[in-house]
Amino acid sequence: MKTSLLALFLFAVTPLAGAFPDKPIRIIVPTEAGGGHDTIARIFQRAIQEKALLSEKLVIVNIPGAGGAVGTRKIKDSPNDGYTIGIWNPNALISAKLMGITRYDHNDFEIIGMTGFTDLGMGVKTESPINSISSMIERGKSKPGALKLATEIGTAAHIIPMILAHKAGFEFRVVASGGGSKRLASILGGHTDISLFSTSALINFSESGLNPLMLFSEERSPLLPNTPTAKEFGIYLSITESRIWLAPKGTPADRLAVIREALEAAIQDKDVKARLEALGMTPEFGDSKTVLADIESMRALAEPIIAKLRR
Repeated sequence: MKTSLLALFLFAVTPLAGAFPDKPIRIIVPTEAGGGHDTIARIFQRAIQEKALLSEKLVIVNIPGAGGAVGTRKIKDSPNDGYTIGIWNPNALISAKLMGITRYDHNDFEIIGMTGFTDLGMGVKTESPINSISSMIERGKSKPGALKLATEIGTAAHIIPMILAHKAGFEFRVVASGGGSKRLASILGGHTDISLFSTSALINFSESGLNPLMLFSEERSPLLPNTPTAKEFGIYLSITESRIWLAPKGTPADRLAVIREALEAAIQDKDVKARLEALGMTPEFGDSKTVLADIESMRALAEPIIAKLRR
């Protein structure tokens, strides 16, 4: 009898064997510290830890390189035990695979969910003669190749402007400049004319001399009320850039569910919402089905354009 009581006592005070997580979970961010993805990862890291939404802490590991390919490959190749996840954007995953930069795409991961999205748009130097969508199209058509696009090959900053040019009937001259800050420097230095940026970047970089030219949203953004949409000029192109959370293929569904619930709970927090909105993001949670629908929509737009580029 005493033995039975002792066993019951030990069972009551001892954590269940195999409870997840029972050690820190690392979040791989495929960019340098301080960038957009890194900032968002740290917002969720802090909220989840402060509110004890997971029983263990989250550790951020920055693995930049090759436009995100180095970091995403590390996520893909990590053990599928739930202790490695990552944050990225689906547009880049699709573009990299279609461009032949990587041999994998979203199908090679488990999709945990989406935690918000941002509108995208094009920006030019404040003193640029390209001061409207009309002037951009006119210059692109009258002087083929005259519009120099600052971009990062194989990323959304490359593919989305190509889709725009195709729909508007002109071509950009592509200049491989690099990430967002490098593209900004290229434009401000007069080396290129135009580039793709997130809404928040268009706002933040305006103080440096970047002029928001257009947005790829369904409606004008309240953050940039004077910036027209492509749709207003007959270019039906609506694309956002979401932040999705990934895990290695084969990660157990029950462990993914634990992480998913923590992320979804965190995004409901008013402070998290406020911080995401300050970054120009719409704080909205989406499950894997929502993410896959967005991915297929982007793939349908990008695939024929990329096939043309690779001929």
